[in-house]
Amino acid sequence: MKKYWKSIAVIIGIILSIGTFYVNSAISAEHYPVLTVQTVNGDVEEMESLIIEGAYRNLSSMNYLGTDLKITAQGSSYNSPSLLDRVTGYYPTVIKELKEANRSFMRGKSLAANQYFEDNQFLAYANIDQKISSLGSSKFNFEISVLNKADDEVNSFTLKVPVEDGLDHVFLEDVQLVKDKIYLITQNMTIKNDDFNDEKRVYEIDRISQKLTNQEALLKFTQWKESLHTHIQLVEGSPTAATEHIIMVKTEDTVMEDTESTRVTDSKQEIISYNLASKVTETINIPGLNLEENQLSFVKGSTIYFTRVEEQELIVTPYQLGANQVEQDYRIQLRSTIDNEHIESPIISVEEDKLYVVSRQIDSNFNGDVAVVDIKTGEPLFEGQITLGNSSEEHGDFEIYMHEISVKQ
Repeated sequence: MKKYWKSIAVIIGIILSIGTFYVNSAISAEHYPVLTVQTVNGDVEEMESLIIEGAYRNLSSMNYLGTDLKITAQGSSYNSPSLLDRVTGYYPTVIKELKEANRSFMRGKSLAANQYFEDNQFLAYANIDQKISSLGSSKFNFEISVLNKADDEVNSFTLKVPVEDGLDHVFLEDVQLVKDKIYLITQNMTIKNDDFNDEKRVYEIDRISQKLTNQEALLKFTQWKESLHTHIQLVEGSPTAATEHIIMVKTEDTVMEDTESTRVTDSKQEIISYNLASKVTETINIPGLNLEENQLSFVKGSTIYFTRVEEQELIVTPYQLGANQVEQDYRIQLRSTIDNEHIESPIISVEEDKLYVVSRQIDSNFNGDVAVVDIKTGEPLFEGQITLGNSSEEHGDFEIYMHEISVKQ
């Protein structure tokens, strides 16, 4: 028996260590706040299809990593990201749905929503592959795959990106498919004589012949020129959704630098639209709509939605591109307590003739708002609040940032 005592002691030690680990884990496990959506007005069934996703962080702990959070009509659920998730980063619900519905097609592809297009007929994907030679020059290729949903046939092909002198980087920003034409919207950076220049460019590719049929520079600009900083951003709509209008916001900031800080002394914005069908670029002038006060928040088809917060109301202003017409405002009551640090336009989304509104941030002191509005009539269909279902004192100080809302079809 003596010759076994060392082995027995080792086994007992392992068992005790495992037990201690699980006991300590249970004691130190995070107790997350229970969040519920309380109905204030309207039909709670309007919440049944809404999914709100965000990140939770306990300010009272030393853990600076956030925990994934999902809120539905049934309540809240939390999921600590795996090590792989932390490395690859967050990817939106639409990508999760594409992976579940098209596992074979999605295998080995990027998880960025802007690299996909989907409608009832096709699921298209594009990527830019960059190869740098030993001499330092770069070659770029478009890698394109299109799934035909009717017969599950996948056509994949590669095209060389026409290289202009000094082309240093090509960033893919959007993919569209209109009448058998694939459109890739990119931001290209060129370097000539130590001068850095950028442009928004659209490449037109025929889906049938798999050939590049046209390319056009939409806007050319220099990001930094003396005290002027220029930035052009594509405005997001529904991920992967079809649109003939590419909407961009051009911002020009006049910057002053001193020994202690850099500050913006003046800022100008303009909205630019490019029509893929007509190939017309135009600046959108909206009389009476102050772009310093109204934030361009969402694009759906040919409608642009601007938002601003006034006291306890969110004011949503739709603008029709085709008719060049500002439509009637939607005025949505914000019932959560708001102070100067919490005045921020909520997240909005438009799906199936309904406008969905969710607060971007809640914490241990501030609730969040949820609203659903009929965009045809402006009638509020649901008004609610995201509230704590248990005492916030149990959790200390925490903050939650919402980064996405989606609607189950």
